[in-house]
Amino acid sequence: MPVDIAFITVNFNTLQWITRLADFFKTLEVPFTFNFTVVDNGSEDGSREFLQAHPEINYLQMEENIGYGRAINRGVEATAGKYVCVTNTDVILNRSALIELWKFLEERSDGGVCAPLLTYENGRIQGMVFSKSLFSHYANWFGKVQARYINIKLGKATEPLRVDGVLGAFFLIRRSAIPPPTLFDEDFFFFYEDSALAHTLLNRGVPCYVLPSATIIHVSGQSRSTKSIPFRYESKYKYLKKFYGPFHARAVQFSDRVRIFRKLSIYSLLSVVSNSERIKFKQNFYKIAWDMARLK
Repeated sequence: MPVDIAFITVNFNTLQWITRLADFFKTLEVPFTFNFTVVDNGSEDGSREFLQAHPEINYLQMEENIGYGRAINRGVEATAGKYVCVTNTDVILNRSALIELWKFLEERSDGGVCAPLLTYENGRIQGMVFSKSLFSHYANWFGKVQARYINIKLGKATEPLRVDGVLGAFFLIRRSAIPPPTLFDEDFFFFYEDSALAHTLLNRGVPCYVLPSATIIHVSGQSRSTKSIPFRYESKYKYLKKFYGPFHARAVQFSDRVRIFRKLSIYSLLSVVSNSERIKFKQNFYKIAWDMARLK
């Protein structure tokens, strides 16, 4: 049945967080209609049994991990909401933020996408805004400065702030603004699918806003696992090739190799004189990154 907002998330062995979201939506009373859809990417932690036991959840079971963006697309196809809300499982939602986001899209016909201010549990603002900046891919320091500047603007803003785009932990999009053929580009398995979407929407002239007065906590935004490294680099160069061309994809790849070699050398030297777990982690991280960012 059509609803005002179709909330869609992807689960892959995150039973704890799915349980928390299910409890939240089960008792949620708001002035708009909604449904909650979970696309499960072949979890093996008891998530299937939990979801099967909760008929109030729209539950789509994938037999394998098909990736984040592809799974969200299956959820979009299976729903009929006026607005689609894409959310990670590891968020702590609150009623007032959801109502404010819904009201904004209802009252602002020019708004295609909107997002709350995402923070860590300690209240610090997360890097959640997409910026169309090729130079930031060549120079990591510039990207960090740019992100810090945007976060300062968000922290001081008292009105909805128009931005180039937002990243994928949590956002609302008007269904009519979804670019064909699917919300997320299915060439991406994991990482940069949200950058590709934001870039596409920006190129299509779809306005995007962050509402600083609506705040939602994203718990795991600080994590950085070595298991994600292959996906991160593969997706990064795929994104660059699609939006900036093969020359820049290769040039950034070479630049990354130089930077990674420098970091790997430093942490390898430090590991000789220190047993620090942090140094060992960094050394292993850059070893894997060196292999994944190799020129092909």
